[in-house]
Amino acid sequence: MDIKPLAGLTKTLCVLLKINIAIMAVAILAGFYQYNTLSNLLSGVEPDEIFLPSDVVTAGVGLIQSVLAIILGITFLRWIYRTNKNLHAFSGERMTFTPGWSVGWYFIPIANLFKPYQVMKEIWQISHKNRAATLSIIGWWWALWFISNVLGRLVVKLILQADDIAGYMASTMTYMVADGVELVLNIVALVLVTRIGIAYSRNIVEQAMPSDGESASLHPGQ
Repeated sequence: MDIKPLAGLTKTLCVLLKINIAIMAVAILAGFYQYNTLSNLLSGVEPDEIFLPSDVVTAGVGLIQSVLAIILGITFLRWIYRTNKNLHAFSGERMTFTPGWSVGWYFIPIANLFKPYQVMKEIWQISHKNRAATLSIIGWWWALWFISNVLGRLVVKLILQADDIAGYMASTMTYMVADGVELVLNIVALVLVTRIGIAYSRNIVEQAMPSDGESASLHPGQ
C-alpha cells in the first residue's frame, strides 16, 4: 500500500486556505465597488450597454476565485483521502469509511448532504484517538459549506435574471454575502484542518514498509 506522509499536504492545504481567505476579502471589496458604481448610474441606463471599470475588476477577481476554487477543492479532497488512508494504516482503529468513499460521497446526490460530515467526524475522532474533543467545529464547517453552496446557486440565478440596475444590484449584494460566508467557511476549515493535523502528528506514528519487510518510521511521531 502506497502511504505518504500527511504533514506536507496538510501544510499545502493550509497555505491555499489562507490565500483563499485573502482573495475572498478582495472579492468583497470588489463587490462593494461594483455595488457603489451601479447605485450611481442614472435612472434608465442599462448596465449591460455601457462599459464599467468595476465590471473588469469583478470579472478579474471572479476568474482568480474560480481557478483557486478548483485547485483548493482538489487539494482538500486529496487531503481527506490521504488522511483517511493513513489513519486506516497507522491508527489501529476500525474505521467505517474507506479512503475512496471518504471522497466519493461528495459526488453522490442526497448522500452528499450528510456523508461528508460523517467522514470528517470520523477523521477527527480517530486522529484525536477518540479522546474528548469538541465536535462543534465540524458542525460549523458543514453548515457553512451547505449555506455557501445554496448562496452560490442563488447568485448564478440572480445574475442570469438581472436585466436592470435593480437586478444587477441585487445580484451583486447576494454575491458579497456569498463571498462573506465563504470567507468564514475558509477560516473555519483552516482551523479544522490545523487541529486535525496537530492531533494526527501527536497521536499517529507513520511507518513505511521497506522491501526487506522491516518497518521504518516516516517521521518521528510520538
